[in-house]
Amino acid sequence: MKRLAGLLLAAVACAAVAGPAGVTIVDPASLSWRSEPAAPGAAVAVVSGDPKAAGPYVIRARFTQGARSAPHRHPDTRTITVLQGRYFFATGTRFDEAALRGYGPGTLLRVPGDTPHFSAAPEGEVIVQESGDGPTALERVAP
Repeated sequence: MKRLAGLLLAAVACAAVAGPAGVTIVDPASLSWRSEPAAPGAAVAVVSGDPKAAGPYVIRARFTQGARSAPHRHPDTRTITVLQGRYFFATGTRFDEAALRGYGPGTLLRVPGDTPHFSAAPEGEVIVQESGDGPTALERVAP
């Protein structure tokens, strides 16, 4: 009887580790990166959801050293988490290197919808994760 109870307990523990139905696990090696025309030296990968459709989405942006994004805005509020490197970010309609502030891994930035902003990776490769509620878009901002 004790052996059966032990086996049942082990089976339940294994099921808990596997997680409930509907759990999504994304291996970073499986991401499909595409270059981002708005930021030469940057690439974007969809982690979950569909940024062009209604509902939540998660994307990752990877910047090579020296990459910068021109001032732009998105219609939705974005939550940006720095995963790797030092991400330089500022708000405004003109790219202003002096306004950029660097943020390291673990930093979370919340950017309200329609806020003009720009970013750069002057010190090395940077990876950030961005989430929001679609549909979203990228609109360049004219100075």
